[in-house]
Formats: sequence, structure tokens, C-alpha cells
Amino acid sequence: WGPSSTVAAAGGSFVLGKIGVAAGLLQGTHSAYDITDEGGSVIGSFKPTDTQISAGVSYKVLPILSVGANVGYATSKLSDKYSYGAVKADVMAMAKIGGLKAAFGLKDLGTAVTSASGAKFALPTHVALGAGYGMSFAKKHSVDALLDADYYLDGGLALAAGIEYGMNDFVFVRGGYRYGGNSPIPSFASIGAGVKFMGCKVNFAYVLGSETMANTLSFSIGYTL
Repeated sequence: WGPSSTVAAAGGSFVLGKIGVAAGLLQGTHSAYDITDEGGSVIGSFKPTDTQISAGVSYKVLPILSVGANVGYATSKLSDKYSYGAVKADVMAMAKIGGLKAAFGLKDLGTAVTSASGAKFALPTHVALGAGYGMSFAKKHSVDALLDADYYLDGGLALAAGIEYGMNDFVFVRGGYRYGGNSPIPSFASIGAGVKFMGCKVNFAYVLGSETMANTLSFSIGYTL
């Protein structure tokens, strides 16, 4: 089967008046590798892990405009001896007028990460710009289209587009493509579907068209009061 990874995430949010609060936790586990001694004999194994915890707050400045910030800590444990961590933050603003939405901000601001050799490298800080439009027709159908652009401060550029079709606000079908260019995340396409009933949501997505991310399958379960 080759190397594989499993990533689990949980989060929640609530809105009180003009203030929104959110928190989340992500845990990733990767395929174990053999640990050998100086003679090449296997003396054990190690399974790398990634962890990220974050919290955010937003404020509705105007009826059509909200601003927010998210702060988190990410760590990656590559071996018994080497573990790396960094504080990261996102700052965003979003406007919504009717079915039109637009967002702008800075993402992955934070501290430098130090490698095993002592070298330091920056987080992939980038300017994010997104826009979307949603509409309903014939009482039962809805379509939402989204566009996204990320410009990395080291010169990388990524573009993404996606579309969702919904019927009766119950069943949804989705598709999208991300052009990674020379950004940290490679290009890939995705297809997905979901259902929503009495506040409960179940969604899945499948990634294809990428050598490094192909055959990635994700599921999510959520509930909205």
C-alpha cells in the first residue's frame, strides 16, 4: 500500500451578538519508519505526528463587513530527538452583499521554524483573496461558485475555483481545482458530496490529479444549532 497518513480534526464556533468565537484541534499521524543502529540493524520504529491547535475571534463591524483573527500553535514530531513548532496567525476581513461574498487578508503569519541542522526558515505567509456568489432558482435548486487566489511572500502564486450544486437544501454535489504553481501546496482536483438534515451535516471529498495528494479521502460531520 505504501506510505499513508491519517488526519483528524475537530472544532466548534458560536456567535453572540456581533462577536464570533471559534476553536479547533488537528492531529495527523503518518506511516512508521524503521530506526536502525550504526550497523544497519533495525532496532525499532517511529511514527511521525503533526498537531495544530488554534482559536479565533471575529467582530461584525458593519452589517455587511466582519473582521477576524485566528492564532494557533503547530508542531511536527519527526523523531524521538527532533520536534519543531511555530506560532501562526491569520488576519482576515469579509464582506457580504446579497449573494456576493468577498474576503481578504494575511495567512500563516508567525515565527520561524528551526531545522535539525539549526537553519531557520519562515512560514509560508501569503496574501489571500477570495470571492464567491450564490443563488437559488426554481425554489429547490442552488448554485454557489467560489474563486480564490493566494500570493506567497516568497513569490509563489496559487489559484483555485470551485462550484457547489444543492437541491432542497438537503443534497449537495461539489467540484473544484487548485493550481499550485510553485506554492507549497501542489496542484490537485477534488470532487465531493454531502447531505444536511435538521442541522446535521455529513460531507466527503476525494482528491485526484496530484502525484503527492492523489487518493486522499476526507469525511466531515457537523451540527449547527
